[in-house]
Amino acid sequence: MGKRDGTPGPLRVALSASIGNLLEWYDFFIYGTAAALVFNKLFFSGLSPAVGTVAAFATLAVGYVIRPLGGIVFGHIGDRYGRKKALYLTLGLMGLTTFGIGILPTNAVIGQSAAVGLVVLRAVQGLALGGEMGNAQTLTVEHAPPGRRGFYGSFLHAGSFFGLVIGTTIFAILSLLPDEQFLSWGWRLPFLIGVLIAGVGLFLRRAVTEPEQHAKLREAGLVPKLPVVKVIRHHYKEVLVATVLSGGPNTIFYMVSVFALSYGTTQFHVSRTMMLTLVTIAVALLAATIPGWGALSDRLGRSGLLIAGLLGMSAFIFVFFALLATGNSWLIMLGAVLVLGLGGAVVNGIAPAFYCELFPADVRSSAVSLGQQLAGVVGGFAPLVASAIVTRDATGWGWIAAYCAVLGVLGAIAVTFGRNHWDDVRIQESKSTEQEPV
Repeated sequence: MGKRDGTPGPLRVALSASIGNLLEWYDFFIYGTAAALVFNKLFFSGLSPAVGTVAAFATLAVGYVIRPLGGIVFGHIGDRYGRKKALYLTLGLMGLTTFGIGILPTNAVIGQSAAVGLVVLRAVQGLALGGEMGNAQTLTVEHAPPGRRGFYGSFLHAGSFFGLVIGTTIFAILSLLPDEQFLSWGWRLPFLIGVLIAGVGLFLRRAVTEPEQHAKLREAGLVPKLPVVKVIRHHYKEVLVATVLSGGPNTIFYMVSVFALSYGTTQFHVSRTMMLTLVTIAVALLAATIPGWGALSDRLGRSGLLIAGLLGMSAFIFVFFALLATGNSWLIMLGAVLVLGLGGAVVNGIAPAFYCELFPADVRSSAVSLGQQLAGVVGGFAPLVASAIVTRDATGWGWIAAYCAVLGVLGAIAVTFGRNHWDDVRIQESKSTEQEPV
């Protein structure tokens, strides 16, 4: 795992980055679960149940709106001052804001100030997460040897989804509490635990070193003073590819893991605990199979597999909602496994390396962060859009599935454009090593 000179090997770096990523996404995902199950009752109690749910999902979307700014800020820090420094800051911020949500008084105690506080804390969460994924991906992929970047890069998304598994498992256990206790204090426990595990993540990241390639660029003064400016000027096409590619999977994932929790319990009368359990099983399978697809992409190439995965997710989302409408737990789990455990695993196993290989090292953190976080805005609004649709037509899941499928197909098309730049921007020394700094 480690090299003879004492620096950590690629597997150790991948595990360290992914474990920290797991903890950070745990914090972020439990917010989505709480928004689906309790926030409409506790922070928007003056509204009707349907409108309260829309308002709760709107606060979820706030985190996604702010994520591109986080990608720019922490991508800049990662490119200019090092990936590790950026990752320390993002994880620390996430832990503090998650703890803040866990102790935040509700609408019954402080009135409308509760909703305002929730929005502010959610915005800071989004800022932190916006800078996490791009820096973690570049750190891991840059440490990986040629021919193994797909495998090692896949650990990042595997860690993210294991974070969701932990969060939803805790919520599933707590949901067994009587409603009064769950709404009074049970929902707070996952948020309070978040600050403790964030501390563990900071400890684990202490041994991670900066990638040699990027460290040399910084020491030579060859990193642009404003990396995002160079990205916009010279790599905007690749950013667009990354954005469109990410939009479909993000949207489909949040439809299944967040919106479906609320929709399944209210419209099809599936129990809260059962919905959480079904989503947890599907996401656990997704996380466990991701590294295998990353490794396969190292052998077979990334583009063809990515396209197959995106088209699969686009088709399976119709199957998922059709099976959700039956109210049958086994059929719902089958639908979730197809869309996430199969189609989603292919895409998420390959995407980290694909994103990183689109950009040169001197601006990679900024570019990868910006592309994915712009797509996160699309995904973040997905539960809000879906809630608005079912508010008008409670059985209108076909429109929701079509919305997801269109984004997935657009992502598959975007992959073909990314492949056109493949040989020119495969991970290598930036051309800026032969030029003056921007």
